[in-house]
Amino acid sequence: MAELNLTMSKGENKELDNTELINAINEMRANFTPETQNKVINLALRASFYVPAVMNKKTELVQGKDQRMKFEDKQTARFLLVSNSEKRTYFPAYTDKEHLKNFKTDQPFQGFVMRFGDLATLTEQTPKVEGFILNPDSEKLPFNKAMLANIKATLQELRRQQQAKAAEAAEKPNISVTTNPDPEE
Repeated sequence: MAELNLTMSKGENKELDNTELINAINEMRANFTPETQNKVINLALRASFYVPAVMNKKTELVQGKDQRMKFEDKQTARFLLVSNSEKRTYFPAYTDKEHLKNFKTDQPFQGFVMRFGDLATLTEQTPKVEGFILNPDSEKLPFNKAMLANIKATLQELRRQQQAKAAEAAEKPNISVTTNPDPEE
């Protein structure tokens, strides 16, 4: 088993708790309806996941603010992939540390905490990857590029509708009329 170092993203200092998402996935598998599917998607959109990556450190010669040359370490992350039986590749995403420990590779890797949106963007920008898969050893829930594009389009449309409603509300004058109950005043 590869060495496992977990790195938390900036500001993240607690264990990820995706229990509600796991329960929703199990419920969706037991009773597949649009409602259970939407619940899984909505919970996943707000979730963060551990994504395994190998860190590479390169030393480069760079010019500092004082115009002097100095050596600087630059770290890059190479995200690891999994393949399914059809030879399609996915980014593995794990809902907790215990599931991440099941990831098998000969390379020492770190688990990076990534939000759903960041993982979707990474997927979108990587041509040879089909998508990402939640807990590839247990839940095996894929989010392929077509699904991610559909989710993105839906969210953009909702945002557009909310902005239109806000703009419409801002355009209405805020006038209130009061009547005087005593006509002689």
